[in-house]
Amino acid sequence: MRAVLPLLGLLVGPAGGAAAPPANPSQIGVWSTALYAPPPPAQPPAKVLPPEAQCIAAILDAEKAAGIADHLLLAMGFTESGRRTEDRLFTAWPWTVNTEGRSHYFPTRDDAIAFVRETQARGVQSIDVGCLQVNLRWHPDAFPDLVTAFDPVANARYAASFLSALRRDHGSLETAIARYHSAQSERGEAYRQRVTGNLRWVAGALGYLETLAAGPGGSAPVWTAAERGRLSFLSGLFADGPARPLLPAQ
Repeated sequence: MRAVLPLLGLLVGPAGGAAAPPANPSQIGVWSTALYAPPPPAQPPAKVLPPEAQCIAAILDAEKAAGIADHLLLAMGFTESGRRTEDRLFTAWPWTVNTEGRSHYFPTRDDAIAFVRETQARGVQSIDVGCLQVNLRWHPDAFPDLVTAFDPVANARYAASFLSALRRDHGSLETAIARYHSAQSERGEAYRQRVTGNLRWVAGALGYLETLAAGPGGSAPVWTAAERGRLSFLSGLFADGPARPLLPAQ
């Protein structure tokens, strides 16, 4: 307590027996400006997208952040978790799980998580999850938990960083794509060829995919009948011809 008293005296000023320190002109008004400055504008809440739009939007953002050109990651998304919904929309599905050679598409994230936990309880370790089907066995530190693993943004960002690392390590984008799937040359090459085929489809259907990624026009994650009808029409333009994308095994 005694050590505090001299400091208090300095703050009292001349009437208290101590002279005030000279003011630094550069500091005058700084505190008052900070105290009375208006708060920064609040950021608008992130738009909630329906499931069929979430992977596409997340992958487009991840590509841009990682500098992945030509929508290569989007083509990989269709190769990994592509599906056609009941509404005839082609998309990459966020609640996709592949295990024991079979892809499963779930209506909700909770359903997908429950299936993964049940599968793990049976002793199965090699499980692919989410938009880019990140393998939980070979990438055990990719996500802190299953909720994050199925988050489209986190899943796409990790896949983009992993693909970029593979390219740095192997010096070739073609090799990086193949090794994203498998280090075995035959399996990796077959995967790369599928991605190449889907890349041509993505290039032709980009307008549809960007419209899908933008989400519904309103604030709620629900398409109007007109919006869904337009998306179904656009999807059909690209999905029903010879350029129909290759999808994972059902």
